[in-house]
Amino acid sequence: MLLLLAGSLAPFSGSLASGDAPAVEEHPTPRDSRRLTASEYLHRALVYAERPRPEDQAEAERLLDKALRLDPALPEAHATRSRISVYLYTLGIEETARRLEDALEEARRAVALAPDDPRARAALGMALIASDRLTPALDEARRAVALDASSADAWLSLGIVLRLRHQLDESLEACRRAAAIAPDSPRVLTALGEALRETEHYAAAREMFGQAIDLDHESIVPQLAAAFTLLKAGNGTEARMLFGVITEKWDFGQNRTRLGAAALFVMMQDYEEALGLYGQIDLPEGSSLPTLLGLYGKGYCLSKLGRDAEAEYFLSLLTSRVPEDYDGPARGREILFRAYQDLVDYFKGRGRDRRVETLLRAACRRPLAPTSMGRQLTALLAARGAREEAATVLERALLGSDPLEDPLELSSSILDLARLRQGRARRSGGEAPAWITALDLAAGRIASCPFGVAHYRLARSQALAQDRAAALRSLQEARRCGYLPQDLMAQEPDFEALRGDTAFQALLKP
Repeated sequence: MLLLLAGSLAPFSGSLASGDAPAVEEHPTPRDSRRLTASEYLHRALVYAERPRPEDQAEAERLLDKALRLDPALPEAHATRSRISVYLYTLGIEETARRLEDALEEARRAVALAPDDPRARAALGMALIASDRLTPALDEARRAVALDASSADAWLSLGIVLRLRHQLDESLEACRRAAAIAPDSPRVLTALGEALRETEHYAAAREMFGQAIDLDHESIVPQLAAAFTLLKAGNGTEARMLFGVITEKWDFGQNRTRLGAAALFVMMQDYEEALGLYGQIDLPEGSSLPTLLGLYGKGYCLSKLGRDAEAEYFLSLLTSRVPEDYDGPARGREILFRAYQDLVDYFKGRGRDRRVETLLRAACRRPLAPTSMGRQLTALLAARGAREEAATVLERALLGSDPLEDPLELSSSILDLARLRQGRARRSGGEAPAWITALDLAAGRIASCPFGVAHYRLARSQALAQDRAAALRSLQEARRCGYLPQDLMAQEPDFEALRGDTAFQALLKP
């Protein structure tokens, strides 16, 4: 249930031209007559930046500072400082607002100095990912790939941001491109493993993590990624053993290890043990994915232990932490709306309808809110006679819905809206009513769905909209997908507009 964005954690391994080893001069100046140059400091800093331990990252920063004092116009030095800040922040070693600011500032300096360098753009993309700004991060990653399709860093940043946006097939392809370019990079192999894990290729994911560990046995990142893969695959015994090994061997990244171990105990329904581990995790301010996982984990365990009032505190804290314009990982958005739904259920069970309505309105105002929350708010409004407002709420929910929303949920929502707007059919000319636009959007997203029941509900919605041809096509698709309840169809009031159609009558025959 609870996973980390571990593919983005490993430090940068690679360099721009400015970070390469100094060239050997044909007639060199005697070494004892000169001081260290900026490029020599930078070259040494990159060696330390590749190492995973916090003290090595600190040494890399010290050397980078010396290089930048000698030459502030070194794009690779700024890019590497940014990557160090991203690493320390996302691994929970230094999860502070200042680290995020440093990551963004340094990456932007690198881009300003080398706007056409894909690795500078990739560094900015990774800093934006850490800051929960996935839309501009995706733009930077795509720009990096466009600048140089042979850059592993460019493809890697693209693969990571796509995975966090839950565009999994595209993420896997981008990570494979990165691995073809840099087949011996531990961080590339880790990111590829995470893309494989999210597409449920667990054995292949574990192989990639194993290779990353072989290449850098001191890094905690592929170890954590392997443990989370075992957890997601349902292999609790091996996951528990690996989390134990990580706890004993590494003296950093422990918050992330505890988060994974707590998730394991949740899976085992040992809520007391999980709650104890969540209590040991330092949760900083802000809305990073690990913070949301920790807050929701506490609330979930408390509710399972019957401590609902305490659970409400942590769930409410979670919803208050997430900004209105949240642009973070899809997983974070999923957790946010789970928290809203848990709060709705809590207050509904106590008869506090006004509080329930306030929560639903707040959830529906957020980008990409589940249409199920719009349906619940619509039901409250319709029950007290506010049908127009109810329909408007559901129209907005559908038009602003997540393109990745479950087609079954989408088909339920469009059917509820069609019933509220029944009689307001498609106009022959001019702009279509909002609900017809929502219906067309839903039809487009349901078109490739393999579940016949979704096509059947869509057909009912289209029939209510007087779109007979579309309704018949959806019914035929429902039959092709194995769901066409002919006994229900014959009596279904939603199909009144199709009753006399010979094609509809033919579908009713065995």
